[in-house]
Amino acid sequence: MGAPIHSSPQFRLALLGIILLTVAIRLPSLVHPQPIINEAIYSVVANEIVDGSRPYVDALERKPPLLFWTYAAIFEVAGKYNWKALHAAALVWTLGTMAGLYALGRALFDRETGLIAALLYSIFQPWARGQNLAFNGELLMNLPIVWGWAIAFRPSSSRARPELVFSGALLCAGFLLKQPAAIA
Repeated sequence: MGAPIHSSPQFRLALLGIILLTVAIRLPSLVHPQPIINEAIYSVVANEIVDGSRPYVDALERKPPLLFWTYAAIFEVAGKYNWKALHAAALVWTLGTMAGLYALGRALFDRETGLIAALLYSIFQPWARGQNLAFNGELLMNLPIVWGWAIAFRPSSSRARPELVFSGALLCAGFLLKQPAAIA
């Protein structure tokens, strides 16, 4: 049948094309110097955390804590209210989720299915509205959920699967980013 697809030039070209498509789709957010929709609210709480304040006490917002801590980590590294860094982090987060979808599709079906899953996420996650480019809870929760399931469905010949503890922890992290992740 020839070379495996993951090492073939066609696979590398398809992978590069999907990455470039994702960058192109998210380009408006990468050059946008302002917050997109809810990012402004989340960043206020996150920057209070950076300054040493406590969420839910010194800054009140009803979202789960890991969302604010993720923002705070980005602002701690890149500077307060650095929207371009936040939007670059959203791109990296999206690519990480796509890698997880590839791993999940490959584990359940085959490499081509994984590649198509990553492509479809790239296209449809930010679908139709500029507001969907925001680094919000929906985007944030997808990464740990997808990787949690990718680890859980990874083929294994062992009855003991300690990696499932990490898989469960990732699913819990999704809930700490946005409550509807509990459904996963």
